[in-house]
Amino acid sequence: MRLLFAFAIALAGFCLFAPTAANAQATRTWVSGLGDDANPCSRTAPCKTFAGAYSRTAVAGEINCIDAGGYGAVTISKSLAIKCDNTEAGVLVSGTNAIVINGAAGDVVWLSGLDFEGLGPAALSLNGIKITGGAAVHVVNCVIRGFGSNNGTDGNGIFVNNGTFTKLYVVNTQISDNANVGIEVKPTLSNFATAEIKDSSAVNNLTGFRANATTTTGGVNIDIVDSVSYGNSGAGINATSTTGAAQIMMNRVTTSHNGTFGIRVDGGSAAVRFGYSSITGNGTATSAINGGVLGSYNNNEINGNTIDTVPPTILLH
Repeated sequence: MRLLFAFAIALAGFCLFAPTAANAQATRTWVSGLGDDANPCSRTAPCKTFAGAYSRTAVAGEINCIDAGGYGAVTISKSLAIKCDNTEAGVLVSGTNAIVINGAAGDVVWLSGLDFEGLGPAALSLNGIKITGGAAVHVVNCVIRGFGSNNGTDGNGIFVNNGTFTKLYVVNTQISDNANVGIEVKPTLSNFATAEIKDSSAVNNLTGFRANATTTTGGVNIDIVDSVSYGNSGAGINATSTTGAAQIMMNRVTTSHNGTFGIRVDGGSAAVRFGYSSITGNGTATSAINGGVLGSYNNNEINGNTIDTVPPTILLH
């Protein structure tokens, strides 16, 4: 009887604590094209989607991909990494954002090795990555294409529309065939945003890269290094300001074969400074209006545009 009683107590304890263990969040979770979101998202029992794995991943944890698959949309509101550089990790959506990042002021998010597909602008899939909050977002080794919208705001590869101070880092990423901007940085209210774009390209969008300070009294700072803005129907590089300051620094950047402008600066608090860069094959090489400032380091190549005339610039050293 004593043995029976001890067994009953042990069994009751197991039943009490087993659900807690089953629902515990892991620091590393896994997804697979053959997985199931009812699984615990372990290496041997992976989940099917990023959304399924997200709920089982601890703060500052990491989601990895076991094999090729379409892993779906997800909203991220905590520090997290999704890293799938070893395989084809698709995020295909229609009529919605692919990944939304709405973190707190201290949250850091990594996205690496993902293939975003919006099914072409006609599908009106809003943005590949939309960032409304978070301290820092890293986008590495990604392809983002085919996002569209008819509202004039969405339809971007990456859209920073932050309500907290946010830093964006983009490395080795291709952004193409979107209805609006390849990378748009447009903070709200009195917020600031910075972006570092390196070894990346914006191709066949409306605008390639844009610093947009029309909805903030704060400002936008973008550095673009070793990158290309090519074949966009509007401007390759754009800085626009009304209420805030919008500044872009370009170093070893090619902006070419864009429909209207290689570089467009609009607004008294808007500035683009460029060095060791090539501006060629565009409708007009550069344009500065409404007090916008172009700053040249006098070591650029500007020729082969329909209109090569460069407005007055500040010569920098």
